[in-house]
Amino acid sequence: MNGTSSSTGTSSSTGTRERFAAYADRIAGTSPSYAAWARSVDDALVALLDAVPPQQRQPELVFAVARRLGADPSDPGALRAIGREARHAFVAALTTATVQANDPRRLGPVVPVLQALAAASARPLGLVDAGAAAGLCSIPDRVTLDHRVLDGAGEPGAPVRVHTAVADPAVHLTVTVSGAVPAPRSTPIRIGARVALDPNPIDLAEPHAFDRLVEAVPPEATDRTALMREAARAALAVPPVRVRGTLPGDLDRALDALPDGCEPVVLTTGTLVYVPGAGRQRVVDRLRERGVHWVTLERTGILDGVAATLPHDVDPEDPDAFATLSLDGVALGVSDPFGVRVRWFRPPGA
Repeated sequence: MNGTSSSTGTSSSTGTRERFAAYADRIAGTSPSYAAWARSVDDALVALLDAVPPQQRQPELVFAVARRLGADPSDPGALRAIGREARHAFVAALTTATVQANDPRRLGPVVPVLQALAAASARPLGLVDAGAAAGLCSIPDRVTLDHRVLDGAGEPGAPVRVHTAVADPAVHLTVTVSGAVPAPRSTPIRIGARVALDPNPIDLAEPHAFDRLVEAVPPEATDRTALMREAARAALAVPPVRVRGTLPGDLDRALDALPDGCEPVVLTTGTLVYVPGAGRQRVVDRLRERGVHWVTLERTGILDGVAATLPHDVDPEDPDAFATLSLDGVALGVSDPFGVRVRWFRPPGA
């Protein structure tokens, strides 16, 4: 889905159409406006999108840039209009854009993994959030997490507390889980340092920073925006060291920004899809060379080594297997795109 196909030709055009059609189907129930934009992609817009690298054609990224250029998501024809009337500005912005929704819900699957790492180390974690944007996923210690375990009939049970935020401000997440669900732990996530690596990191203390952050969020997703606002307050309370850079080239610089005395952990949540395929493997290789833990919640199938550890019954086309949760290159579970439904294969630390 996010490979390294050429930017021109029939196969590329077909891939772009399929990507937006699949996105429309996936989001229609929660954002009719974004579904309509995705379905409005015509030949001219496909040609425009195929002029930018494949990893820059993510629908959320495209829509965020269009809104920045003045497109109104309530108008189904506005995306095509921007493509016609501001083609050069659209292509230039897409080529360099790094907008990410930075959705804190993706911490739901991640928190038990970091909790297990914290329990196994005498040192506090040194967290490198790669592709951090504003750092809303740099605050796993500020998450109070509840699990609702599916019973044999597929019904979620009562909430079970898995992690309690170490301090306020904090966010509360509830995740529906099944499979080899991790047992609740009393161990809090201790973070001694956090580094936010991003090509254009967002400082939430700057005016209008939050407005920029929610450009990629569908306008109907008011609850999501409210949760992001809570996460922004928590992130402001524990601001990371911001390192301007990209993967894989600046990974070492981000790791070297961690102080001594921390257990280094690199976290990516929906970041590696923006890194071309060969670059993803270089990230993996360098993490292994450095001997640091790495936790990912990334699109299922984009990391070959992780995909090889998935059970055979995982269907990457299943919306509830959209993303794969992994620790040190081994798949632990799969989830929907936002991490609110997780099927665990093996608990971390098992």
